[in-house]
Amino acid sequence: MSNEENVNPEGLQSSPTSGCLILAMILFVFGGLVVLYTVVGLYQNRKIDSFTQDSAMEVTLVEPDAKETEVVLAKLTTIEAAVEEGKAIRVLFSSHDLNVLIASLDVLVDFRGNTFIDRISPQGIVADMAQPMRKGIVDKGMRYLNGTFVLRPQIRVRTVAFEVLDIRPREGEVPEGFIKNYAVLDFFRLDPENEHIEKHISSISAVYVEDGQLVVETGKDRTAPEG
Repeated sequence: MSNEENVNPEGLQSSPTSGCLILAMILFVFGGLVVLYTVVGLYQNRKIDSFTQDSAMEVTLVEPDAKETEVVLAKLTTIEAAVEEGKAIRVLFSSHDLNVLIASLDVLVDFRGNTFIDRISPQGIVADMAQPMRKGIVDKGMRYLNGTFVLRPQIRVRTVAFEVLDIRPREGEVPEGFIKNYAVLDFFRLDPENEHIEKHISSISAVYVEDGQLVVETGKDRTAPEG
């Protein structure tokens, strides 16, 4: 049976990617398709314009004091110690804990100022976010997807990712297909190259939401051979 720590993870990191170069090569080689891709691109841009804005919305910025930061960082230390000792424990993180981590950890700096964890629901982590997006291949400007994101934590081989389950924009409506594509790209994940993630991820047995908390469980090294 696991020991439960009355303590509370983490954070997210975004890493957008783009197929613009590939698309540009296709258009260059197959010049006859330029009109088709232009029409599709304009349609997609108009659709995206219906639920994005030219500026980022204001997101609540948490500024924890030294004591708050110390308490939350101690939970990470508890996880690291359990991994080192091969112990199975549960550590609990509240929505406020996650905001403190975003404000405190360098690995989460990309989320600072554009992400606020509002609550943790049975569906996942509910966050107010102002996500920057390029306007298109020709237009190099930025637009922002301002809204409420629902994220489900999931263990990956080398990291913890946060799958996008839903996006509720401040204006308009996000098509289901757009949300699914957003989820497939794994925009939100902890940096697998971070030394702490790289060292301990194999012994993180589960990350999930429960009773308004984010739960991190440690256990047997998932990469160790059986027997």
